[in-house]
Amino acid sequence: KQWYQRRVAITAGDEECKKIFLEFNTGSKIYRCITFRVSTNNKMVIREEDKFNIKKDADICQKEDTKNALKAISKLLVEGDDASNASPRWVLFNFEFVTDDGRDTDKSIFIKWCPESAKVKARMVFTTSTKGLVDDLKISATAVQADCIEEIQEILPKLQNGTLK
Repeated sequence: KQWYQRRVAITAGDEECKKIFLEFNTGSKIYRCITFRVSTNNKMVIREEDKFNIKKDADICQKEDTKNALKAISKLLVEGDDASNASPRWVLFNFEFVTDDGRDTDKSIFIKWCPESAKVKARMVFTTSTKGLVDDLKISATAVQADCIEEIQEILPKLQNGTLK
């Protein structure tokens, strides 16, 4: 089969993907943000390297921690070499914030980061693999497509004013 005719499976990397997802989604919820990408051979979804998986900082206000982690992941997605910058990634991010009407709340957002600078093949594999990742990990977070870093930075204000549900 051609690369564009099949869905990339969560196979060899699955235990790591499932483990970090459980740490993000249940129990201790130690991560503010976890990141996945397609392997370099385009055959499986894998957990991104540790610097893209940001743990919650229990020593500071969680709303401030959300802002700090959002800045950190935004910076990581656009820094590095051209190949890294152009890599599509899936980012699960737990936002803790205060709504415009003063309520403390949190919400997990599934960010589909596919920068415009990504190669066509990478974009195709990423797009066709998203459903498999969502189904295999049973991701129920609100999904947001982001092609530029400004779209990621707009998520928190949209959550706060209620325009992103």
